[in-house]
Amino acid sequence: MSVEADREEILRLHRCWWESNFTFDIPKMRSVFAGERYLQYNLNGHPYCGLEEKTRLWQALKGNVAIPEISEPIRLRLEIGGDMAWLACENIVRIEAKGGQAVAGLPATPFRIRSTEIYQRDDGLGNRAWRMWHFHCSPTAAENEPRLPFGDTFATRGK
Repeated sequence: MSVEADREEILRLHRCWWESNFTFDIPKMRSVFAGERYLQYNLNGHPYCGLEEKTRLWQALKGNVAIPEISEPIRLRLEIGGDMAWLACENIVRIEAKGGQAVAGLPATPFRIRSTEIYQRDDGLGNRAWRMWHFHCSPTAAENEPRLPFGDTFATRGK
């Protein structure tokens, strides 16, 4: 596979992952990840080890939590080296509990998140196919919070 073909496949998996979040589409989500060796540090602050734990998390969330808004990636960066790759970006999301309620621990209005995705050319079974092996997501600093030592903010840096 050429580097450009690798890039296209990783970006396809990235889009598939984020699209699956809108409806908690479990089969679509599962197609992105590397099985039981996968590890996630979730936006809720907890780790999920393996695809079965992640599937159980999504089963618990589906119908109880909605993600009606996820922006296009902001400052997406993808680096590929051999059989490893990482992707980092920011997004603006809105997450609601059933009935439009806020989700405990998360802002009720759209908020900015940052995420990192680690890919390997290994599907978890030893086949040479790109899969995501690790995902981390967390809120960013507040929009107008100064960045030490520079003093700029998300708002002044722009998208």
